[in-house]
Amino acid sequence: MVLDFRVDDLVQSVSLYSPRSVIIHGTVLPFVLLYCTWLYTWIFVYENDYLSEGVFLGLAVIGLFQILSCLCCYWSVHVQCFLTCTKEKNPKAAKLAKVVPTANNGSSELVNLHHHSDPKVSSDGDVIWFIFQKTKYVWDENKKQFRGLQFPIDLSFREYTEWKGYQEDADISNAEMKYGKNILDMVVPEFMELFKERATAPFFVFQVFCVGLWCLDKYWYYSLFTLLMLVLFEYTLVQQQLRNMAEIRKMGNKPHTLQVYRNRRWRPIQSDQLVPGDIVSIARSQNDNLVPCDLLLIRGPCIVDESMLTGESVPQMKEPIDEVDLNKILDVEADGKLHILFGGTKVVQHTPPSKSSAGLRAQDNGCVAYVLRTGFNTSQGKLLRTILFGVKRVTANNLETFGFILFLL
Repeated sequence: MVLDFRVDDLVQSVSLYSPRSVIIHGTVLPFVLLYCTWLYTWIFVYENDYLSEGVFLGLAVIGLFQILSCLCCYWSVHVQCFLTCTKEKNPKAAKLAKVVPTANNGSSELVNLHHHSDPKVSSDGDVIWFIFQKTKYVWDENKKQFRGLQFPIDLSFREYTEWKGYQEDADISNAEMKYGKNILDMVVPEFMELFKERATAPFFVFQVFCVGLWCLDKYWYYSLFTLLMLVLFEYTLVQQQLRNMAEIRKMGNKPHTLQVYRNRRWRPIQSDQLVPGDIVSIARSQNDNLVPCDLLLIRGPCIVDESMLTGESVPQMKEPIDEVDLNKILDVEADGKLHILFGGTKVVQHTPPSKSSAGLRAQDNGCVAYVLRTGFNTSQGKLLRTILFGVKRVTANNLETFGFILFLL
């Protein structure tokens, strides 16, 4: 099943697959048949008339093409799906999803398709979802397509002001299962993992192949020196990449304690445990703590430093929504920004809600806010995703790369 229509600004299309048995992979079964046919022809047809060198040469050629087919699966998700997977029409039977992003949003990926039961979400109780570039997509049975998580960012101001947070533990558990926790998990890979990725890139493989051919000549020591220089060059690039990723990881928020209104009372909770729909208290940042996620300011104004996200050095004034028309619908892309504290920003000054105002009032005299988006779905998370996945890998997915290698051959 191929969903050719555009899913959102990140995903262009989604195709559903199931993995084949290893023995019938396009990288295994055809070559097993070729090996058997070659050996049968040499033993029974030609009755060992040819020299053994010819046999080994034929086996080497077949093996070379098999290795090339395996590398093509690694280089291209489309080739991998063609050789190792079977297309599925029913999402309930599929186990994998090939996700093709929109232009300038990274490379295509083959991701696992997850299934779990939740009668509250789906009529038949089966919820199907996958994660692509830190973003969760859920199967919509009514529209027959995958959709990104729907966060509470388009309600009326009245609904936000009248919301009293999660009252029961079951509601909190359901929200955590649906949205996940407020974690910007940027795992820095091991050195060998990154080096393997670079060592299997088309250009590097082509260079190693050329070095192998040069070694057949009498100037083999020059070839080995060239190979050593290639490895050292890739080593320095991997080390630089690790340093860059470590710097990016520092951009994430460090968990800190907040006052959150849950189960009908204020309680201290770590910021990485927040879920959309929580009511939190936000005060002037202490110990360089940043706003943990995207928040809608309900009561109490703030002055916020947004330089980390926008580069603007002048602090911005944020107004609460309890002083505007409560029938108005929140628009996060337009004038709604005046009322939103974006994740990754810093509160430099706040004014506690007045004692005469109705509604919740935090024990620490902080401004009362509503959690809109968490994790990589916040403005800060989207910025980090752009840094992490915005650059397309130099693989055979790029037609220019593959064409250049064919030209060199």
